Amino acid sequence: MANPRAQTVAKQTVAALMREARAAGWARAKFEIRPDGSVTIDAGMTLPESNDDFLAADLRMGK
Repeated sequence: MANPRAQTVAKQTVAALMREARAAGWARAKFEIRPDGSVTIDAGMTLPESNDDFLAADLRMGK
């Protein structure tokens, strides 16, 4: 049997991590798989704060 490609191994690892993250109750998990098989993970138990809050007075619309 041939050795699996690095990206295939990374996909399998990410799939397992996603299953475990859901089971653990993580609020968010984002994975980025590069062609060389390296993986970047951004995960956490809380949602990031959003900066899209605005006040009605901040809107610049005609009267």
